Amino acid sequence: MVTHSIAGPVLMIVIWLVQLLIAFFIYRDAKEQKMLAPVWAVLGILPMFGYFADLVYLVIREVRPSRMTEQPPASL
Repeated sequence: MVTHSIAGPVLMIVIWLVQLLIAFFIYRDAKEQKMLAPVWAVLGILPMFGYFADLVYLVIREVRPSRMTEQPPASL
């Protein structure tokens, strides 16, 4: 069986890049939602905790009311 010594580091870099990409999208969304965007981005980048933090962000984002508009919707 032949093992490639480059496979481990390449996989680690790919996983890290995916975490960075997810953290970037979370930062943009959290900024639009008027949340603490830098905190969520840093939590998303952390190794071994980032994917869990991403899931927590998605749950919190869906549960809390949106703050994208300053005015409440007009009543009928």
